[in-house]
Amino acid sequence: MSFTYTFKESLAGFKRNRAATVITIFTVSIALLLLGVFTIITINFGQVVDQIRGRMDVEVFLKEGLTLDQHRQTGLQLKAIRGVEDATYISKEKAAEIFHKEFGENYGDMLDVNPLPASFQLKIHEGYINADSIAAIQKKALRIKTVDDVVYRKALLALIDRRAQAFSYATLFIGIVLGLSAIILVANTIRLTIYAKREIIRTMKLVGATSMFIRMPFVIEGLLHGLAGGIIASALLGVSYAFFIAPISEDLLLNIPVNFSFYLFLVGLGALLGLIGSVLSIGRFLREALVTHAYRI
Repeated sequence: MSFTYTFKESLAGFKRNRAATVITIFTVSIALLLLGVFTIITINFGQVVDQIRGRMDVEVFLKEGLTLDQHRQTGLQLKAIRGVEDATYISKEKAAEIFHKEFGENYGDMLDVNPLPASFQLKIHEGYINADSIAAIQKKALRIKTVDDVVYRKALLALIDRRAQAFSYATLFIGIVLGLSAIILVANTIRLTIYAKREIIRTMKLVGATSMFIRMPFVIEGLLHGLAGGIIASALLGVSYAFFIAPISEDLLLNIPVNFSFYLFLVGLGALLGLIGSVLSIGRFLREALVTHAYRI
């Protein structure tokens, strides 16, 4: 199989259906651009959610009348719980200092005895900062005899989980729709090219041309459609980032990086979508074109 012939035939398809080709490349580029923007938003939304999760405190309050050795043993038991990265001990005196700093009041002005309990502040592993995992940690911690109560912002964490999950489903749905639209457009353009060349294809079949020889120009043509769309989408995203996203991220003190590898990913994704679209359209439509022509003869 001559690569030169195959490549020339692929480029010839651009000329035969110029309007369809332009529309396809433009639509693929817009779909990839939107997909790129949604990907950036999703990644950074995930980072913001992780930062919020990282500030989630889990406080384990101890019972009164425990010895220092019992406090130490409790800390070891808490650290042994799966999902707990560290447990920081806060004595009754330290708790009083924190209370005074946060509220500006001293318990000694009203009470003779320090009413604040000793506690442990748990640091949770990153993969366990969600409602279900922390609920499981709370349940295990409460089984420890020296533990009086485990407190964390349960409602807020559950709300974050629900919103993050809903956002993930929404972006996944949008990504699938945009990807499918690009594939369908490339497939339709390739079908138009096959239909325009049905007489030549029939002749090539009669003289013994292999299916691979006939198919390859269409496959490469679809790949070039997607590749061109990916390059345009990357260029548009680069311009959008330089003039819109970067200034906004600086004003909002957000880190919204877009690496060069991401632009290469868009170009590669465009080529892949074009390749899938052409491969999906060739088999069925090529058979239909040949059968229809044979029936007419």
